[in-house]
Amino acid sequence: MILVVLVASAFAAGCGGTGSAAKSSAAPTVITTTPTGEPSAAATPEPTATPEPTPEPTPEVTTSLAQLQAKEGYMAPKSLDGIDPLNDKVVALTFDDGPHPENTPKLLDILKENDAVATFFMVGTNAAEYPDIVKRVYDEGHEIGTHSWDHKDLMKLSLDEIMTNQYGKANDAIEAATGLRALIDRPPYGSMSEDMAEQIGREQILWSVDPNDWKKENRDPDTVYDHVVNGTPDGGYVQDGAIVLSHDIHATTVDAYDRIIKALKDEGYKFVTVTQMMQIAEIRGKDIEYRFGHAPIAAESGSESSAPAGE
Repeated sequence: MILVVLVASAFAAGCGGTGSAAKSSAAPTVITTTPTGEPSAAATPEPTATPEPTPEPTPEVTTSLAQLQAKEGYMAPKSLDGIDPLNDKVVALTFDDGPHPENTPKLLDILKENDAVATFFMVGTNAAEYPDIVKRVYDEGHEIGTHSWDHKDLMKLSLDEIMTNQYGKANDAIEAATGLRALIDRPPYGSMSEDMAEQIGREQILWSVDPNDWKKENRDPDTVYDHVVNGTPDGGYVQDGAIVLSHDIHATTVDAYDRIIKALKDEGYKFVTVTQMMQIAEIRGKDIEYRFGHAPIAAESGSESSAPAGE
């Protein structure tokens, strides 16, 4: 019995080695390695979030003109940010009777390429038919005004008909397209008395330069260019503070405007919207009543210059 135990002990010692080795074999050490080129999780830094850009503050409009005060549900007037109203040469380009399905988008492309702004006086029937173009005009930073619902002579209508069926209905179409109503109006044919304008309660926007681009004999891009840039005795001449009338429903007018804008830029003009021109006129000392067609020349600020054609 004793002999069997001794033999078994000797056999176990020969097979298992020393006691310490046996313990190592029972609890092996596990070694972990990180593959070459792949950083360990502990070494990977936490990503830093890119901060959101701080939006530029919206420039404020400071004016005592009642029509240009902030109104809920209405388009805001443009500020004079970047414009020196007492020293810059300014001109407002305005386009009536649109939007047109082909000509207005082409004109918007021209304005964008030349970094110019304009004001569009829209007929309600066209605004209702082409709401996407109305929205594009607004989204690209231009100004919108009403030009009646269906281009009637407003002086032949009652005040209620004007406000409800003409300006009001046109503004409904503009609001449906943009979510906002227009602040300014232009009466078809410029037909508006001071008394009726006062009853309406909003300045009626006229013009100081009329190239008569709507007349058949003038429907030629070279003629339109000449009548705007060089002027005519009956249509007036571009000068500082001018408001130019044109019609974006005519392809010949739109085809002239790339050259017109470049020529006016070469003469040192900055392009402004009508609400900007109203503020400039106020700063230059003009007494703005209910029919507005131009701003005084900067050099003549404080003394009213003779009114150009159209006012």
